[in-house]
Amino acid sequence: MQKNQRAFYLTALAVLVVVSVGRATVALSGGPGQPAAPHARKTYTDVRFQYAICYPEDLLVPQGESDNSDGQKFLANDSGQLIVFGSNNALNQPLKDNLATTASRLAGASGKVTDKLLEPDWFVVSGQNGPIIFYANVFYSRGQFKSFELTYNDSAAAVYEPLIRRLARVFCRSRPLTRPVSRIDEGYKSS
Repeated sequence: MQKNQRAFYLTALAVLVVVSVGRATVALSGGPGQPAAPHARKTYTDVRFQYAICYPEDLLVPQGESDNSDGQKFLANDSGQLIVFGSNNALNQPLKDNLATTASRLAGASGKVTDKLLEPDWFVVSGQNGPIIFYANVFYSRGQFKSFELTYNDSAAAVYEPLIRRLARVFCRSRPLTRPVSRIDEGYKSS
């Protein structure tokens, strides 16, 4: 599938997430329809699994890279959480099985998946588990899964919904990272 079609599907799913949870996007600056206040941003790069993501450093605080260097957790004061991680597909798990496992884990016993999209080398899934909204984006390449998961309380939807598209757009999960970090940051600014 072409790059533009993938971008379209990611954008479409991000819009579906906003609609599916029944929230209007209210900008941080005040009213509906106004542009969101810009966030200060920073880039986290995982050298082991060759991915990078820009995150709003004024909202999400890094908790330190994991001991085995597969990713990092970012926490917000309002209980929002971003987890980025890579993993080797040692068991040769099909991507559709990874989607089912991710959806089940995030939805829990009483939650529900509201949207999902599976493509040959990536998927996105979103939904709600009680008051917690979740969005996961997983890419598969060269025997590795590269993932980010954003969870937040539905009462903070106005803060996090505008970030979903930005995070998906700047999540670089390619061959060895060849794009300079400054270019990754530019993707964050322009989204």
